[in-house]
Amino acid sequence: MAVALAIFYGLFAFVAVTNLLLMRRPGRRPDGPEIAVLIPARNEAENLRELLPLLVGKAKVYVFDDESDDGTGEVAATLGAVVIRPKETLPKGWTGKNRACHELGKAATEDWFLFLDADVRPTPDFLDAVRDLIAKTGDGCGVITGFPTIVPGRGIEPLFLAWVGWILLSTNPFGIVSRTHSGHNRFTNGQFHVWRRDVYTRLWPNEAAKGHIMEDVMMGRLLAKAGIPVEVANVSKFLRVKMYETWRETLDGMSKNSFEVANNAAGSYGLALFMLFIGWGWLLAPASYILFVLSGLACAALVRAKPLGYAILIFTMPLALTIGAYTMVRSIVWRRRGTVVWKGRTY
Repeated sequence: MAVALAIFYGLFAFVAVTNLLLMRRPGRRPDGPEIAVLIPARNEAENLRELLPLLVGKAKVYVFDDESDDGTGEVAATLGAVVIRPKETLPKGWTGKNRACHELGKAATEDWFLFLDADVRPTPDFLDAVRDLIAKTGDGCGVITGFPTIVPGRGIEPLFLAWVGWILLSTNPFGIVSRTHSGHNRFTNGQFHVWRRDVYTRLWPNEAAKGHIMEDVMMGRLLAKAGIPVEVANVSKFLRVKMYETWRETLDGMSKNSFEVANNAAGSYGLALFMLFIGWGWLLAPASYILFVLSGLACAALVRAKPLGYAILIFTMPLALTIGAYTMVRSIVWRRRGTVVWKGRTY
């Protein structure tokens, strides 16, 4: 049993460490293809006041004002973005973000489409980093995505988000796939993803995933089915994001979409049980906890976690995975009750 658990947790550590070492880190390249920055926005006026000055003037920026009531469109226009507004209310069967991204893709004419959430914050040389990734991988990959720095919220909020990064970076060998071109990454990160225009307009991925809240997971599967490689990069040096402020916001945010990881109740319950076993299985062979912690530390280093993040991953990994299991079950309940509410809409 001890040997089996050492191998079990050792595999997670191996994947996390190889991701830390092998995932591509962009340099800086001031010249390159035309990039359109595409931002879906629903009631994001405050975020856009901070984000747009960091981008406008360096690339053409398009903002889709998704039926906002806080002046989002007016703020975006004042700051120099091209504002697109819907011609009708959200059609049945679409989520707001998918409709927004689809319309942005129809409006843009540049060579590459860079989709960003409104709550990200790029460095001044962020677009140079994107151009470098395109130059290094664009010929072989039609899509580039990656992991930014995660800025923690207040209090115990990081504990409610830690399981997400751990699951992604300890179970998916992004670095190995990208370096060896074996297999497929089957992943995009909705906060930051870059598409070659011909790939996006051939697949229209947001339309294909139009009814899904976790559209980035569905688009990753679509790309795998189409045989289009995805480069998953470490962009933590150039991009940061603060997803949530409080633990309750994080719990609700993750509950709204975790169901779609498996996309069925049986699979979701199975994932919840799997996370519980990961969180506590080391008790059967306590020495394997070292490997469990190593996997967490590698994930924290990749996303440039603050000291609190490292402490969480050393001392509370089991609790973080337990929260993940609870979140998964809560997501099933929300889906069955039809109570998935986000940004004023019920899905």
